[in-house]
Amino acid sequence: MLFFVPKCRNMCCKNLLTSILCCLMLLGACKIKQTASINKTKNKADKGEKEFQEHLDRKAAEWQGKEAPPFSLTSLQGKQCSLTDLKGKVVLLNFWFSACTPCQTEVLSLNELQNKYGENDFVIIGASLDNAEVCQKFAEQKKTKYLIAPNTKTLAANYKVTTYPTSFLIDKNGIVHEVFIGASDFDATYTYSKVKPYLEKLLK
Repeated sequence: MLFFVPKCRNMCCKNLLTSILCCLMLLGACKIKQTASINKTKNKADKGEKEFQEHLDRKAAEWQGKEAPPFSLTSLQGKQCSLTDLKGKVVLLNFWFSACTPCQTEVLSLNELQNKYGENDFVIIGASLDNAEVCQKFAEQKKTKYLIAPNTKTLAANYKVTTYPTSFLIDKNGIVHEVFIGASDFDATYTYSKVKPYLEKLLK
């Protein structure tokens, strides 16, 4: 009996240590599996976002160098805006709607572009899917400094717009120079920083 008890205790300790080691190994395996699953999901999301951005880039590239579809719009201010009358000016035709968060975000950029270049043969037209009442409320809340034209769903279809906001930079001859499509990293300065270099080139 003197030798039996210690031996039993040793066996218990060994079994306990073995159990603990097994648990730690299982926890480690679960952790590795969970991390792998998270990485796999993230990689899929990154791949999906990359493919979507490549799709948007292709859409934008299709318009470059092509004649802009004609339009004739009436702004909230009652000003008639047609592409024909705007020949000789650089036009940023911005498609948007009020419930679109990125559309709301980029107003600051558009206002800044209007303030800086509005007197240099440059016109911004905010072509909205919304009706005049909604557009008026939006314009007052956001203090827009550029022309807003309501009810432009047909025009958006003519320009094949499916992602909002989308802006077409049209040169003085009515040719689409660049297309800017809202991105996931949108912030208040995104549009300004993206449009500015192209705009300055066209205004020279």
